[in-house]
Amino acid sequence: MFASEVVSHVFGTGQSYGQERFPDIAFGPPKGGGCCGGSTDVVSLGNGGTVTFGFSGNLIVDGPGPDFIVFENAFETSPTTVFAELATVEVSQNGVDWIAFPCTATGAPYGSCAGWHPVLANPDTNILDPTDPEVAGGDAFDLADLELSFARYVRITDRPDLTGASGVFDLDAVAIANASCP
Repeated sequence: MFASEVVSHVFGTGQSYGQERFPDIAFGPPKGGGCCGGSTDVVSLGNGGTVTFGFSGNLIVDGPGPDFIVFENAFETSPTTVFAELATVEVSQNGVDWIAFPCTATGAPYGSCAGWHPVLANPDTNILDPTDPEVAGGDAFDLADLELSFARYVRITDRPDLTGASGVFDLDAVAIANASCP
């Protein structure tokens, strides 16, 4: 139910945290830090970096509600402010043709960007289901928003227009909420 293969990746410039543990650090469930603290179980994509994941033996299918979740290490700095590091999320049925979820990085709320909702699920510290968008935290995506019935691949790209410490996406995990064996 989690990303299980890296189809391709290119790290961007700047931050390189966790890259020596890639790809293993991005597989399996998220290890969120909760509402008010970021996780260190992440890999920085670097400015403009990108990674494409496959899900061995599973398809993401359009079901009720969100169909998959992307986890970063966003956290609340106050009750109304989140430390966000944003990325654009795209999906593909064939690995060639891609459709992006709209991501507006100019200010909160950030539309369909990944990297702005705290990650709550962490199998080391709680029993929250990391595949349940209602409790897991992270940024949930619904294939119905793109009029797709399924996706085989998810591509995450750090926003190259954002720079500095808050401008580099730190990937924790990708989980399928609605899956089907192909």
